[in-house]
Amino acid sequence: MRRLLVLCILCLAVLTGCGGETPKSAAEPANIPAVVKTEPVEHGVSVLMYHKVAAIRDNPAVISEENFRAQMQHLKDNGYHPITLAQLADYIQAAKPLPEKPVCITFDDGYADSYHVVYPLLKEYGFPWTLFVITDQVGTEDRVTWDQLREMQAAGVTLGNHTRTHPELIYLDSAQQREEIRSAQARMIRELGRAPEFFCYPYGLYDDDVIAALKEDGFRLAVTMDPGRVHTGDDLYTVQRIWIGNPVDLEHYEERLTTDAYRSL
Repeated sequence: MRRLLVLCILCLAVLTGCGGETPKSAAEPANIPAVVKTEPVEHGVSVLMYHKVAAIRDNPAVISEENFRAQMQHLKDNGYHPITLAQLADYIQAAKPLPEKPVCITFDDGYADSYHVVYPLLKEYGFPWTLFVITDQVGTEDRVTWDQLREMQAAGVTLGNHTRTHPELIYLDSAQQREEIRSAQARMIRELGRAPEFFCYPYGLYDDDVIAALKEDGFRLAVTMDPGRVHTGDDLYTVQRIWIGNPVDLEHYEERLTTDAYRSL
């Protein structure tokens, strides 16, 4: 059943152009919420997975700017506190306390709207977030540029490694897997001045060899497209995320923020 759910999510991601045809951790933002619980969060954290914000019809994996803003306003109005991936890693590994009602915001691929729409909007709300970058696509059509990434990183956006070309890693041999990961890492270090600590599996596909390569290269955490919420003690290299697109209305959005048994669409 889990494999079927992952395949369904994968199909939606492919619709966004996630395959590359179209759709170190940054400094912690100064406005990280100061309100923390005295006990570890018991009921999990929703790691939200977005791809592209645009006015594109008949593509459920894309979200309109109107809907995205409504979701961010919902977080603000209902007392949610977005956290960084570094905070999430500490919560998973050591049960470190988090802000009340924590949620994690992630974007995949590095579309141009990540700079022109997502960046200013989340800056307006004061929400930390993560952008996973396909390095060979930076500066190409409808993608962010290195200058834009440098600006976002300086403003506190966490930038993660999403490989060099976005291949299906499980179908590569171990040397090819490492080349995809390490060449992207080297490029990000060269362009951005720091090594990303976080990784996103292209198409959500991973195996033991890929995980071993990430551990060998010192990554702290890797996110998947496996559906579900995150809890203390989970595997740091198979972190589940919750898909968000236009079909997710505010009722379903709230459900995905609060319960492990959220309804699929």
